[in-house]
Amino acid sequence: MSRALDFVDWLIVAGFALLAVRLFTAGLHRRYRVFFLYCAFATLHLGVLDSFSQSSDAYQHIWVLTEPVEWLFFVLLVLEIYSLVLQDYRGLATVGRWTLILAVVLAVGASLASLMVPSQLTTQGHLMRYYYVAERAVYLSLALFLLTILAFMVQYPVAPSRNIVIHSFVFSFYFLGNTVLYLMVTTRGKGFLIFVTYALDACALAALGAWLALLKPAGETRKLALRPQWMPGKEEDLVNQLKYLNAALLRAGRR
Repeated sequence: MSRALDFVDWLIVAGFALLAVRLFTAGLHRRYRVFFLYCAFATLHLGVLDSFSQSSDAYQHIWVLTEPVEWLFFVLLVLEIYSLVLQDYRGLATVGRWTLILAVVLAVGASLASLMVPSQLTTQGHLMRYYYVAERAVYLSLALFLLTILAFMVQYPVAPSRNIVIHSFVFSFYFLGNTVLYLMVTTRGKGFLIFVTYALDACALAALGAWLALLKPAGETRKLALRPQWMPGKEEDLVNQLKYLNAALLRAGRR
């Protein structure tokens, strides 16, 4: 079983390395700078971790030191997506950035408060338990924010590139899946660790497969509107609402 996990772990490392190369050769690294840097970081990060046994002290020390860096990357990744969706509405984009940062901070704080509930995961120590809870909070807040972005694209007549829409859907799936799995880790005890480990790897492989198969240079020129066609005649009013709100936020930001 450990050999199978090792193989899957190194397959994920290879997937991130291949994705970084694909982004660079396709020229998409200029458009998705944070995502490209994250792929490079994930390749190095996971490659180093996979060189140690998960039960070793070295593995846990490296994981504890580097995991907050990954959380920061995830926040920046979602902000990158949000900025690209609202690149024509700087006022809304600025408010959204601060809203996301506040949401992550509040979610982490609320989740840490939930540590008052007894946990069965005692074999990995209290610090790892804190990290698992914080991880769950980060994933959940980012998933909810991405779903809000998708809801915005359905409600308003904005037409981002096909790559942006794919990016949003893939990360929403990834963050929601990880939220559920880390919830199981913190509430169901060590008996679920093997299942959760395999499931986390499956989420990562599914996301990598989607990015490798669907993110293409042609997806930058192809616009994809998510708003349904059964609401005719309101597009102009909705665009005017966005412009008015954006202008009001820009004026408020200058004061």
